[in-house]
Amino acid sequence: MSLSGVFNRRIRGFRVVEVAGLGILLTLVTSVYLAKTFAWRERQEIGHIQQEIDDEGVRKRLLEAEVAHLEQPRRIEQLAVMMHLQPIAPTHEITEDALIDVARRHELPRAPIAAAPVAPDALAADAPEAVPDDNAPPPTPPPQPVAPPAPEAPR
Repeated sequence: MSLSGVFNRRIRGFRVVEVAGLGILLTLVTSVYLAKTFAWRERQEIGHIQQEIDDEGVRKRLLEAEVAHLEQPRRIEQLAVMMHLQPIAPTHEITEDALIDVARRHELPRAPIAAAPVAPDALAADAPEAVPDDNAPPPTPPPQPVAPPAPEAPR
């Protein structure tokens, strides 16, 4: 059988070359379709992950802003004055290595708790805005008391 015989040979009215070409064409079309489908799914997943990254960036910036607010020296000074805190005396300063010896010698005196009246609106002004936690479960309602069954009348 010569090479020209392959091009001219017929099976049920179709040349072998035409049948082989059709098979190759169908295989290529199917593989391109599958590749595009998988690429679309990957693109969707990449878009979802990118959205999560953007959301985490927004949350990070909010937390950084909250930390900046909480670390303001003026705010910390106001809290210290409100709680009647004093600077540490030089006689009370100690190195890290000597802490164990001090703890073994005696228990440190505790500061008295001063009950200074604080206006609730003053504390609310310093409080940061609440940010909902996406992973937190929804709050559950308190359980309702169960009433005991009513006694039945005698028969």
